[in-house]
Amino acid sequence: MKHLLYIILLWIIMISCGRKEYATMQKRLQQLNEYNKDDSVFYNTTEAQALVDYFEDYGTPNEKMLAYYLLGRAYYDIHEAPMALNSFQAAIEKADTSASDCDYRQLSRVYGQMSDIFYYQGLYTQEMKCEDLSSYYGWKGKDTLNALLSMACKVFAYKQLNKKDSAIITCQNVINMFDKLGYTKEASYCCSSIIRELIDNNELSIARLFINRYERESGFFNDSNNIEKGKESYYYSKGYYYMAINNLDSAEHYFRKELNEGEDFNNQNAGSRGLALLFQQKHMGDSAAKYALYSYEMNDSVYAQRAMLEVEQMQGLYDYSRNQEIARQEKERADNAHIIIQMICVFSFFFMMIAFVIVREVYKKRKEERMEFKNKVSLLAKTQADVIKLRSYGSELSQMLADKEKETICLATEIEKYKERIGQQKLSAESLLENSEVYMLLKKSADKAQILSDDDWHQTFMMIIEILPNFNKLISSKRSELNDNEFKTCILIRLHFTSKDVSNMLGVTQSYITKVCRSLMQKLFNEQGKSRDLSKKLKEYS
Repeated sequence: MKHLLYIILLWIIMISCGRKEYATMQKRLQQLNEYNKDDSVFYNTTEAQALVDYFEDYGTPNEKMLAYYLLGRAYYDIHEAPMALNSFQAAIEKADTSASDCDYRQLSRVYGQMSDIFYYQGLYTQEMKCEDLSSYYGWKGKDTLNALLSMACKVFAYKQLNKKDSAIITCQNVINMFDKLGYTKEASYCCSSIIRELIDNNELSIARLFINRYERESGFFNDSNNIEKGKESYYYSKGYYYMAINNLDSAEHYFRKELNEGEDFNNQNAGSRGLALLFQQKHMGDSAAKYALYSYEMNDSVYAQRAMLEVEQMQGLYDYSRNQEIARQEKERADNAHIIIQMICVFSFFFMMIAFVIVREVYKKRKEERMEFKNKVSLLAKTQADVIKLRSYGSELSQMLADKEKETICLATEIEKYKERIGQQKLSAESLLENSEVYMLLKKSADKAQILSDDDWHQTFMMIIEILPNFNKLISSKRSELNDNEFKTCILIRLHFTSKDVSNMLGVTQSYITKVCRSLMQKLFNEQGKSRDLSKKLKEYS
């Protein structure tokens, strides 16, 4: 029987440690995901790799997919394209598309990231396949905006492949769908992407409509109709349109505007090329030659930069040995971290076993003292009865009566001592709590209305396990039914903090804590009540 109890205790401890570690890793996964959603740059893969190593063994398909996706994003930011693609592919493989809870939105983003890599590597056919899948899973996950944006990205791939008609048709379809679903601003953004292709196809009226809508609805233009910094390449499209309708003065104005306001190589090249074409049409040979030469020089610079970029990309794409070494090092670090976690769990187990033995001995001693207390009470009752009997025998038994009365007094004194001892043991947990250094720090935080940090909570959990084992057992058994704020509120109420203190320590409103206390009364005790009732109930657990 004892061995069975030890096995059950070990099983409970292992489950408790496992749940705590799982909750911690889930929190780290969500924090890293929020970091990525804020468009923050990854500088290494350490945290993402640790999450992959853990959820590979203990995660759900959705958690595995998200972990590998974040690892891919980290590799992408440090310019390791092959490792990024490998991680994104792993994320796709981990997704369970047959499950009802499959995160199709996340799967859509994975394919979208893969398409970006293929685009910048010049692999436009592969990019479009990924965009199609990104759009498909976006629709399936009811992420309509991401689905449409993936469709819109295909326009640029068609343009790079010189498939102008496909680019125009795709763009017009996407604009119509944006409008139909209420994304009018996104629709206006798309209008600028195919203006030159419409002009080349002699669809000048449609091109004019797209120009007007882009300038009116995109929000990129100021009151003087000047586009915001960084988007000056639009002036070439507008100048190109005016040149097509033979409004050469307006065309020259916009070509020069791009040349003067656009500072990068692409704008300088486009502006000079536009002016060269314009002066050629005006039969101004010298001016045409001047800007053609300038455009040629800009082309050389653009080509040199592009060649350098392609070399860097190819180096990143095919430097597999370096990437494998990076992966090996990251895996080794993760293994070491896992060993440390296992050692902590083992030491925690031995600590809990020692605590169990101590608690068992204390309980055994208290049980013996209670039994002795009951025996003393029984003996006192018997002695009192003997006293009554002896009194009936008269004065000859006065000496015996005095002895019995003396014994009665001694027994009563001993019983009072046992009462005091038992009462002190009942208060021992509260005394330990009041004298705990962690508890004193919590009271200081409450007095200063400070929000508790993760380290504060870690120390608090350790104190609860050590000093209030029965209370810890109660909340551990209900952990899966409680959210994070309910779990922490329950602990702070048991530690005698007021609703106001709890709201300050959690960084929420007091009315919210009132609702949480009502919810806890229902979940823990299946009763209706407020924070005062909850505090009274929880005090029963030491």
